[in-house]
Amino acid sequence: MTEKKITARRKPLWPVTRESRQPYPRGWLYREALETREDVVAALFPRKPEVLVLDSSEDKMMPQMKNKRLRELYKEAQFDREHQEVKEIEETVRHLVQEITESIAEKDPLFTNTVLESGSFYEDLKVEGPNEFDFMICLEELSKPGVCAIRAIPFRSVQDPGYVHVEIQDPISRKRWKRYTSKKKENFLKPKTLLEKFKDLVDQVLTEKKEHFYEKLAKTFEADLRKIPVTLKLTWNGAEYKYYEISVDLVVCIRMNGWPEDSNVKDRCKRSHPGYEMIREATQGGYHLIASCIGEAGKPRPCWRLSFSRAEGILLRQLCKNSSLVHKAAVKILKVVQKKNESELCLYEEEADLTDPEVAVDYIGVPESSYLITWAFHSYVLKTMFLHVWFEYPEESYWTADKLAPRIHSILERIHKSLQGRDIRSFWLPDYKLFNFRARRRTRTQACEQKLCSLITHFDKLKLSEK
Repeated sequence: MTEKKITARRKPLWPVTRESRQPYPRGWLYREALETREDVVAALFPRKPEVLVLDSSEDKMMPQMKNKRLRELYKEAQFDREHQEVKEIEETVRHLVQEITESIAEKDPLFTNTVLESGSFYEDLKVEGPNEFDFMICLEELSKPGVCAIRAIPFRSVQDPGYVHVEIQDPISRKRWKRYTSKKKENFLKPKTLLEKFKDLVDQVLTEKKEHFYEKLAKTFEADLRKIPVTLKLTWNGAEYKYYEISVDLVVCIRMNGWPEDSNVKDRCKRSHPGYEMIREATQGGYHLIASCIGEAGKPRPCWRLSFSRAEGILLRQLCKNSSLVHKAAVKILKVVQKKNESELCLYEEEADLTDPEVAVDYIGVPESSYLITWAFHSYVLKTMFLHVWFEYPEESYWTADKLAPRIHSILERIHKSLQGRDIRSFWLPDYKLFNFRARRRTRTQACEQKLCSLITHFDKLKLSEK
């Protein structure tokens, strides 16, 4: 049996969307697993391990939930983060990323970096298991005060402050980064060129070090440059998690001091607001610019996207630290609901008219599969809408256990209303749209709206049953 035949029968690891569409994974089967017929089947169809669920006696929230359906959804969202193998996976991934980034800096000092943990796993909002990890790779030289400056992207039919150009201002840094700056717009950083070099360095390091991988990591791997991150696809073979596929996103970014002028979150959050101190703490550490191959219209346009991951992580951890309140439970249950209904919570954008030369030029060199445009409703929308609802109802009395169904209901209603109004906006940057309808071609939302209505009705009944 050839490897081509093996990989042709495998399913994608995630729903095929405009952002995630890639050919079926190739070349990262665990070669040692192909020695027996039984192991071939296991490698072809990796089982989802029994989720290591946290004992409900150790969870303070579970006993407070009176509604059976909410308890079931919450239980699905939980896994035992304290289990030894889960800790082992996290530690192995973290050490691997640290080793990769240190080796990259040795190969090319321009890529000297600081690694920042981000995303749901480190916010303790991950559901299902330790299968996805996110790290921000912050380029040190470009992050020094005064080296870089934000510049608005000119000549856009729809302005969006969430996407910008970056100009190197420091004369010494300009010379050092010349190969990564534009010839047309002198001293403007080219994110795509930067990402391609970063991906090439990752490939080199992994190839050199794969024989020294931790014993439970397969020696085969794949590193893909997607629209924004370089994604590592690894396979773990442990006692509980066998042939377990792990995705690791490495996001190249620049740290910016201060806070964006276009953000009004500090003005909105008055001293009298219960979350005032949390917002103040979250915004003190600045924000980041993420290298991206796509712009606000979702089509190829290298630029830099504003990221508030650090601020979000601080705020979410603060909100979720009180185990007697339902902030964390609400987000986790929403993520379970989203995963269960993923295929129905999609937006459908009309395909590009490649017969139009002005349109076709944007797609030169883009894989044909990218023309099929199905946008999955990303879990980031859930977190954003959760923050909007929390900001509107910040008092703890709105987040007690008996208010769990009403809060989930109100978040779903807000998502539905935003989708109907075609105005899904960031919590941090009011004019930054998470899905910029005005910048895109006509997008069908009816199926997604209908599913949201169905979910709202369902949680409305749960809300009534708790009274």
